Amino acid sequence: MTFLEEAFEVLGKIKDSGGEAYIVGGAVRDLLMEREVGDIDIATSLLPGEVQELFDKVIPVGIEHGTVIVRHRGKSFEVTTFRTEDGYEDFRHPDEVTFVKDIKQDLARRDFTMNAVAMDLKGKLVDPYGGQKAVENNVIEAVGDPLKRFEEDPLRMLRAVRFVSQLGFELEPCTREALTTQASLLKHIAVERKASEMIKLFGGPSYRLALDMIAESDLIKELPILAEFPSFQNHVPGIPLLTWPEVITYFLGVGIGSGVNAWTKAWKLSNQVRKDSEKLDQSLKIFKRHSSITPWLVYQLPEELHDSFCRVVLSLEIGYSNIQEDLQRVHTSLPIRTKKDLSFESSDLIAMYPNRIRGPWIRDGLQSIEKAVVQGEVSNEYERIKEWVQQWNQQENN
Repeated sequence: MTFLEEAFEVLGKIKDSGGEAYIVGGAVRDLLMEREVGDIDIATSLLPGEVQELFDKVIPVGIEHGTVIVRHRGKSFEVTTFRTEDGYEDFRHPDEVTFVKDIKQDLARRDFTMNAVAMDLKGKLVDPYGGQKAVENNVIEAVGDPLKRFEEDPLRMLRAVRFVSQLGFELEPCTREALTTQASLLKHIAVERKASEMIKLFGGPSYRLALDMIAESDLIKELPILAEFPSFQNHVPGIPLLTWPEVITYFLGVGIGSGVNAWTKAWKLSNQVRKDSEKLDQSLKIFKRHSSITPWLVYQLPEELHDSFCRVVLSLEIGYSNIQEDLQRVHTSLPIRTKKDLSFESSDLIAMYPNRIRGPWIRDGLQSIEKAVVQGEVSNEYERIKEWVQQWNQQENN
């Protein structure tokens, strides 16, 4: 049974109980576009309490706004009571929510016409704002007055441009004009919400067009770090970038931003993003220095970041088409994969110099051994490494 068929089962159960229910939002849009459907949201005439009574597994995630999560056949469906909204003092959440019985009233509160289409159990559409036609014409247009839609939640401006990137659609003229008129409102939006939209935008096939719109509409002025670089449009990545570490490493590579920490702090990104960005940035610097994929570069770069590294190099247009193959070839030929694979330990180094006071020299010495083994300067054998350390130490003394 498909995800859609499981959703229809939820609709059917609501209908059998005397309520109305429709699939709404992005799922309907994607079905109209014949794209793979991700999450499926459902709108219903039933109140949240009635939905809870109807299904065995219900999570009351936003019950005050009419939303619950229904678990059915191991899948999650966000089910929300038909509602109208009024007042957005925090530029995100409505100050007042009123439950209604008409799906058309519910659709009126949505952002774009392509997302304001509902589908019933039989596949029939409820489309009061011409969303199907907008999809057919590849157009993104606001439901009603775009100025009002963007004032309610300014993040909708970034969503509009993100959809341009992902879908390749054009912005309807009045909706596009409203981006410039309302751009300054984006300052009221939490940077985490901006970050979530922007990373989807950078990864879309039409990201270049979307980034041009951001610069031309002044939305760029409300985006951390990027706002500080008027030449931003001259440094658009050569290919889509799929993760924040890729984006950060790319822009540092073209001189935008003062470092990984500055980026991650400004965008309030996770420690994992910071760590991955540091690894990618370090690897990129090695690559630029040697103009090739070196064993030491590959050794220091975690395998799960290989694809990201390749995308960064290709986006900077400083690499070559077979970089992925070279990366894999060098990775396969590495004599060791981690420090644990070394045939020489700190105790061995200490034993060679028993009279030397312990200190940072032990760590530095092991790192030198590790790098020499990786680069093929010495084989990963205890006796060979011991001989190499003795020679290395003699050279230093001389």
